[in-house]
Amino acid sequence: MGCVASRAKPGLDEKRALLAQYASEVSTRTKPVDTTQRLAQLRHVMRTCGVDAYVIGSEDAHGSEYTAPCDQRLAFITGFTGSTATAVVCLDGAHFFTDGRYHVQASEQLDDNWTLHKVGEPGVQPWTAWITELPSGTHVGMDAALLPHTLAVRLRAALQAQRKALACPERNLVDEVWGAGRPGPALSYIYEHAIEYAGLDAATKIRDLRQWLAHHHEDAAYVLSALDEVAWLLNLRGASIPCNPVFPAYVVVTADDVALFVDERLLTRPVRVYLAAMGVSLHAYEGIMTWLRDTPLSTILVDERASHALVRAAGESRVVVQTAASPVALAKACKNEVEQDGLRRAYRRDGAAWAKWAAWLEEAMQRGATITERQAADELARVRAADPLYAGMQAYDAISAAGPNAALPHYETPATHSRVLDREAPYLNDSGPQYHDGTIDTTRTVHFGRPSAEQKRAYTRVLQGHIALACARFPAGTTGAQLDMLARQPLFRDGYKYMHGTGHGVGSFLAVHEGPHGLSSSSGGASVPVPLQEGMALSNEPGFYEEGHFGIRIESIVLVRRATTHREFQGPWLELETLTRVPISTRLVDERLLSPAEAQWLRAYNRQCRDELLPLVRGDRRAEKWLRQQ
Repeated sequence: MGCVASRAKPGLDEKRALLAQYASEVSTRTKPVDTTQRLAQLRHVMRTCGVDAYVIGSEDAHGSEYTAPCDQRLAFITGFTGSTATAVVCLDGAHFFTDGRYHVQASEQLDDNWTLHKVGEPGVQPWTAWITELPSGTHVGMDAALLPHTLAVRLRAALQAQRKALACPERNLVDEVWGAGRPGPALSYIYEHAIEYAGLDAATKIRDLRQWLAHHHEDAAYVLSALDEVAWLLNLRGASIPCNPVFPAYVVVTADDVALFVDERLLTRPVRVYLAAMGVSLHAYEGIMTWLRDTPLSTILVDERASHALVRAAGESRVVVQTAASPVALAKACKNEVEQDGLRRAYRRDGAAWAKWAAWLEEAMQRGATITERQAADELARVRAADPLYAGMQAYDAISAAGPNAALPHYETPATHSRVLDREAPYLNDSGPQYHDGTIDTTRTVHFGRPSAEQKRAYTRVLQGHIALACARFPAGTTGAQLDMLARQPLFRDGYKYMHGTGHGVGSFLAVHEGPHGLSSSSGGASVPVPLQEGMALSNEPGFYEEGHFGIRIESIVLVRRATTHREFQGPWLELETLTRVPISTRLVDERLLSPAEAQWLRAYNRQCRDELLPLVRGDRRAEKWLRQQ
């Protein structure tokens, strides 16, 4: 294979030399960006605006997790490249807040100008509480377009109670510093998401939303600002945002109109014809603010991700925030039969791609080839890209992590000089492409040598948590927050734990992290935990991470479906169907810890993967052999 650097089996001295070279390269690669000049310029702009502390988050104007390069202000001002964190720049210091997923990465990427606040550790406050303790009279600045209105209301009240103020300058202060170096917007054409994958036409979705609107509010408009909701409602997709097949836009639905606010450079003639046939009116992207100010409608409905700027334009007195899950978010989360079948097909095909790749990797490692984390990730991406329904993008940046790097839950695999895979520690791969019929998110942890007793014990406890959740059966009305402990209990028995949620919602060729549901205490980020419903797709991903040593995660996607029970007492009852078709490695399992039922589940699952995937890899003898060995 082209990504195998050496076919000769390296000796011990060569291995040591490679590891020493890796350590030296890591030291150079992780050297923080010098932010001294940027912070000095930002503080100058802050003084001209009368701002004493300026808050910079990682989201865009739509509350997106993944943002276009032109919206990556946090990375520009701090040098931190993780997906979520918050910086607070004061006139006399710079503070950085992030949770346990990014403590290690932040400590490596931030320079000496920054004070790192490891949120989640004892005594460490989140930034929202920390800023209330700034001196009396402090003016805390934020960009209203990037600030969720619900958060703005809470911050404003908390600051005023402490004789401080929330200030929203008309321009983004980081953009003032970034200047001409700031990238321009990504211009990728929007296209129709075919009905054979969507399962429900956009006109029906719009009709259903209008019926909900008429039932709940008179003389009202519903504003969609979340990009995945805009794309889902109109059955459109794009490529303007990394990893998500969406595009920057707003949609406003009223009894008489569906207005799309979008950069018209993104629209092809076929898409214009498609939208016109549904009666969708087109407006400039920036025109949303004017429309909200000028509309005579008495009620404007927005969801929890709507920005403070949107609400201010509409007028706070007539805005109603959907604090419970919005009707669009819930409808999108509950996949229809076509979307469910699409996910099943996508995960079977992706399982076949994984088997081909895993067989290659296993053979190469046994042969003693030198393979890096990046080479392994790129090879898997190459195999997946051969799928006829591959949509041209990954669902997220692949985590290809060997040894201690796997102990970082959101490790960023470097493009060059990544760690060499070895036979001493587990190797973790968390990756997935976007297919037109499904969004993929799969994690497996394997070992190419002889695992230690501790590695096997930790892996087995993670596996037991994974199995416990996969086998869950529960009454309708149960939330993911209530199921979360099922996956954690086997780890707790041995004093293991993990600091992330057990599972998140997954879209249908949309966002890999989809609300409002989830398998965690926050239940998908919703302020009110959302009951699980038939058709919701979620991840099942318990893990264990020991910094500096190794990390383990086993992740499969599950689908909520109706369950048949002995009595159906006070039903209906629900259960989880595992969609992922990638065998779970048994080399790391301590079979003495498994119950007979757990051992049977593991054998049955791997047998199911083998039986369903063998026809899809027929002719690839290496993949066939690998599957039969699992």
